[in-house]
Amino acid sequence: MDKRIQKILKSWKNESGASRVIQFRYRNGILKIFTSQPGWLIGKAGVLVDKYTEILKRELHDFKELKFIETSYYWV
Repeated sequence: MDKRIQKILKSWKNESGASRVIQFRYRNGILKIFTSQPGWLIGKAGVLVDKYTEILKRELHDFKELKFIETSYYWV
């Protein structure tokens, strides 16, 4: 399952243009994304987050929620 999430996040990062490292944790249907650039991943008017939320729902059958945790670049 982690490999599927990594693949999705890699394409999301490339499409958004985010240059910082992204880490994640997935438990109980909640995907937490730790990044120093959450705005880049969300996209203008939430377009990217909506697109990739639908992809995650399709790929991960127990997916419920997506949370962004903004961190300092040095902590990620």
